[in-house]
Amino acid sequence: MATWTLTQQLDAMLAWAVSAGGSDSAARLTRKYGLADEPADLVATTCERLTTSLRRRTEKLPNVNSEDEATRYAYRTMSNLAIDLARRSRNEKHAIVSAARLAPTPPGTDQTAMSSVFIDELFSALHRVAEKGFVCTSCDSRVTYAAATEVLHMALLEGSDAAVGQSWLDDVIYSVVDRYHNGMSKTSAAQRQRRSRCRRCVMELLQAALSTIGVRRD
Repeated sequence: MATWTLTQQLDAMLAWAVSAGGSDSAARLTRKYGLADEPADLVATTCERLTTSLRRRTEKLPNVNSEDEATRYAYRTMSNLAIDLARRSRNEKHAIVSAARLAPTPPGTDQTAMSSVFIDELFSALHRVAEKGFVCTSCDSRVTYAAATEVLHMALLEGSDAAVGQSWLDDVIYSVVDRYHNGMSKTSAAQRQRRSRCRRCVMELLQAALSTIGVRRD
């Protein structure tokens, strides 16, 4: 049996990912791991990971020389990605809830000195991490910083109530992303994928800032 080239391997994997079989697998994995991402987003991210990974290689994969083998490799990539996204989502929730709970009082006239110091330290840490060259590979770094700042403002304003539900978190991030990307592609799929990618960058920036001041995620 003739062996495939690296290009043939990648083409076969991408063809499966965007096929009905790939979409069905993405839907099952999304349900299994309780992902906030749409199945179409998981498919798109899988294609990106496969493309990036294989294009970095200088030699073809040794055991991918048929459609079945390409499908198995692509599915493993999609499954591992779903697991990574689920783990990241749990860490994100822990990080933002930690920030809200650690603020001794909500901002206001009765704010304690300890609360004021904590808030100043938190926003200073966010600024330092961003200034050191935090790079978001999915969206403009200005968008990431602006959204992260608004999320912190809301978390501190809500206090312990921030631990109840996470829809407000997405609303804040998405409003900033949409505002900065006004005039760009308006298709629902493009907007959804852009929001999902930027959301991950925002949470990575927040987690980096929180870790610099010793806030645990769990």
